[in-house]
Amino acid sequence: MQRTKGYDPEPMSVPPLFQSPSRPVAMLRWFLAKYLWPQSLLWIGLAAVVYHFATPGLSRFATLGIDDVGVLWLRNAALMLVVIGGQHWWLHIRKSQGVDFKYEARWLATNRTSFLFNNQTRDNMFFTLVSGGLVAAVYESVMFRLYAAESIPQLSSLWAIAVMTIATFWIEGVHFYANHRLLHVDPLYKWAHALHHRNVNTGPWSGISMHPIEHVLYLSLPLVFLVVPGSPFIITFCMVYLMISPSPSHSGFDRFKLGEAGNVHGGDYFHNLHHRYFEVNYGMLLLPLDKWFGTFHDGSVEAHEQMKDRRRSIPDQQGGELDDSPV
Repeated sequence: MQRTKGYDPEPMSVPPLFQSPSRPVAMLRWFLAKYLWPQSLLWIGLAAVVYHFATPGLSRFATLGIDDVGVLWLRNAALMLVVIGGQHWWLHIRKSQGVDFKYEARWLATNRTSFLFNNQTRDNMFFTLVSGGLVAAVYESVMFRLYAAESIPQLSSLWAIAVMTIATFWIEGVHFYANHRLLHVDPLYKWAHALHHRNVNTGPWSGISMHPIEHVLYLSLPLVFLVVPGSPFIITFCMVYLMISPSPSHSGFDRFKLGEAGNVHGGDYFHNLHHRYFEVNYGMLLLPLDKWFGTFHDGSVEAHEQMKDRRRSIPDQQGGELDDSPV
């Protein structure tokens, strides 16, 4: 399917720390002003609210039962319906900003047999709420059980928890790249990841619309804290971050308009190019592993030509957007 061309931002560059020459001070400014503010801080704040007001106390998980998993599953579903569903309603149902800043001029598919119920949104909601919410609940419940039993290392200092929370963004950069590259290798791609890649033109519900096998891999970040000291809050933060942050990054819109005068950063152009062209940008811009491993696409015509040269050398691509026109 050919892309219905929409909005293309300016080409990206890697963060200042990884440029030549390296600029550590500029990196600190970039991390605070562009990466943490506002979305990443929003996820931390949302996780704090969810942990303190919508999550049972650790004592409940001293003995783990199906009902404990069920409570977290219902909490996850409610959270996603409000946050992800709210974005979908604002951008794709109400169409509050039309196609301004939209990567693709077309809207989500409503009559396509490749999706469950012949509808992209309903398909995405099903896999997100049923599989994604459940797998996340299982991981969180098991980790809470281990913390309750004092079986794994746990941080007690508020400052240490804060530092580890920030460090989790970097840990996830490695974790996501590793499991994402693995998912692009057959048979895992055919068994699991192909389901997510049906979403070339993405919406908020596309973010974690995945096969259960992929959810098991993608949501496994808490397992890092079996050996690295963490805390129950950090586990909840991992789950909130992994469930919710992909919704704006997959929203289909690069920026969200605030009235007539202003707009804020919305989608993730870096990852949007992965959905569009498949074999580029497997990781996250925070830690440019794609640059180091030769799969970086910055949105420029030059990077697009380099990608096309790589494609010509590999005769049987597994999938991705068929449109080879420049970005």
